[in-house]
Amino acid sequence: MRSTLGYRIRMTTTNTRNYWLLFALAAASFVFTLHNVQYTGEEAVYPLMSYEMWYHGHLLTPVMYGQDYWRPPLDNWLITMVSMWIGWSHMLVAARLIAALATVGSGLLVGWFAGRIWKERRLAAFAALVYITLGDVLFYDGWLAYSDPLFAFFCLAAMLLGWLAVMERRVGFFAMAVLALSCAFLTKALTVYVFYGVAVLVVTYQTRGWRFLFSWSSWGIHLLALVVPVLWYAMAPAGGTMAHGMFDDIIGKLQGQGLLDYLHQFFVFPAQTFGQLLPVGGVVLYAMLRRYPISRMNDPQVRTALGIAGVNYLPYWLSPQSGIRYLMPLYGIVALVLAGWVVDSEKTRRLAVKWMMAAILLKYFFALWAFPAYTDRFRPHISAIARDVLMQTRGAPLYVTNAAWVGIGVTADIDLAIRPRPPLVTPPSNLANGFVISYPGAVPPGYTVVSRYQGVWLLCRGTVCGQKDKSHE
Repeated sequence: MRSTLGYRIRMTTTNTRNYWLLFALAAASFVFTLHNVQYTGEEAVYPLMSYEMWYHGHLLTPVMYGQDYWRPPLDNWLITMVSMWIGWSHMLVAARLIAALATVGSGLLVGWFAGRIWKERRLAAFAALVYITLGDVLFYDGWLAYSDPLFAFFCLAAMLLGWLAVMERRVGFFAMAVLALSCAFLTKALTVYVFYGVAVLVVTYQTRGWRFLFSWSSWGIHLLALVVPVLWYAMAPAGGTMAHGMFDDIIGKLQGQGLLDYLHQFFVFPAQTFGQLLPVGGVVLYAMLRRYPISRMNDPQVRTALGIAGVNYLPYWLSPQSGIRYLMPLYGIVALVLAGWVVDSEKTRRLAVKWMMAAILLKYFFALWAFPAYTDRFRPHISAIARDVLMQTRGAPLYVTNAAWVGIGVTADIDLAIRPRPPLVTPPSNLANGFVISYPGAVPPGYTVVSRYQGVWLLCRGTVCGQKDKSHE
């Protein structure tokens, strides 16, 4: 009996170490995505804005093309600090590093929380591993230079701390949650208050903690949470612009073009969501179809996590303009559910571990070869376009109107190349002489096409127009 118990303890310890080792291997894979791939999607937005903020000395107001931008600046501040340390020529690396560290931090948060509520080290390590190997986290949005990974980290921290506050009746966790709430708001959006509010209400309902939630100390702390955005919009130099932009963005996500938009979202979005929860989500579905044992189906913590994820998922499922990366704050909650369902069933757990190991190996293949090869073959070559634009313009006045991802990436490269000259801005309405990086398509009156690139056209006006129209597509 004692030997059997000792064997189980040793196996549990070994499994825990192996899970953390796999977590570390998955986290290390982000190193190879920091520099191997050029700007992807709208990655250039935050590095570009950070450089403009730093150049012009705008500490509180994000700036893009010389115009105030409506997002809060916390991510910009972090990018600026890292870029000043490693050099502005590596500002994309800085932005991706912050995103990757936030993702790893979210995984550690999941592990810490799982260990606290279940009092099991093995489950803590397994939950962290499940999180960091989720498809969207490991392969794409977990390392891209968007604000979403950092926003997800602070959102997740707020939800988990609020959960603990209600469950353990500790006001101190509410205070920490409010700090995380404020950081999430300053990173991206007001939607953090919805994520947090739903989480706290679900936990309160499950634990019957209404008296604690509506105590005077709780009211006071949560009032501070609401004061932060009010003060920010009132005191920030471009607070009015930020407030209007943020509310317009939220409302815009709820609007569609017609019934087909809503029907498409209703049927397609769940399938997309399931795809981002592979491989463990697929293992759970397979286990259910094969009638393998699923553990902790009636665990109160699992039911609470399901409630938090389900209620928060509904607005994004029913909004035709929402995207998968907006769900990142919920991935940690879903990881708790998946880990709870899998960890106690040896057959299902082993299958999940095999698929997570395969996902980690596949990530290294993608990071070291597939991502760069795909970019080189199918994506516009941002740096080459930027170099050619500089060669064509030869120091003449240069402006930009293209705010699509290729235009932003080209502009970011040009801004760094022309230092210490000022970053590019939008042209004045009465521009008489100069070049403009514009969208492909219709040419404004008075302008001439100098060069056509994939995703970008270079136009000119006035005496600088001496070059011959060239096509680079």
